[in-house]
Amino acid sequence: MKSALPFRKGHSHSLTVSGNARRAIERLSILKVMNTRTKMQGQSLIETLFVLFLVAVLCGFSVSALHEAQMKFQVQAGAQALLNAVLSARAEAMRREKRVAICVASTTLTQAVLATQVLPMSCANSTELAQGATWQNGWLMFEDDNHNGMWESGEAVLLRHAHLGLKVSASGNTTVRQNVSFGASGRSLTPNGAFQAGTLTICEHQALTGKGWLLVINAVGRPRLESAEIAKCA
Repeated sequence: MKSALPFRKGHSHSLTVSGNARRAIERLSILKVMNTRTKMQGQSLIETLFVLFLVAVLCGFSVSALHEAQMKFQVQAGAQALLNAVLSARAEAMRREKRVAICVASTTLTQAVLATQVLPMSCANSTELAQGATWQNGWLMFEDDNHNGMWESGEAVLLRHAHLGLKVSASGNTTVRQNVSFGASGRSLTPNGAFQAGTLTICEHQALTGKGWLLVINAVGRPRLESAEIAKCA
């Protein structure tokens, strides 16, 4: 028969101390885990805010770049439309063997009419030109039977083009401020029969500086489109 283990004084106390120590270690471990999680959550929040900041900055750049690209497109589209009109007028004059002209449209259009892209019905007169009518208003192409560069009742209208938009400016120098006219030979002619050469400037309306287009019509009536830096667009 085995004898019972001898009782040692303080043995039960040692077990209690060991249990308390184990629980204390467990508590410390839990606190470390919670502290680590708190730190990780703090870092994630900072990172999230930083990402949101970057997104906001990039969105701002994107909106600005989009607006700039949109304006460039509108200006270029206006320049191309004017070039096509001049080329068409020259071709029609040669095909019909008679004077064909395009003129600045009348400025009697209201803001409401501008929004609906209504086609113009008449050419701008001298008063409207003095008040600032330009090629921005749109234009008419017609058979200029009396060679005065103005459409009148009875003359065949070949084309009407609506305004280019409020953000696009298109103006000509003195010789092509009001109209561009072509004779049967394809030469550009003034009402009195002299050669008509000039330049139309297409750019962003009221921009201090920026890229625009020059529509140059030479002495024999041949147009060309050139890219240019435009300062103080009208």
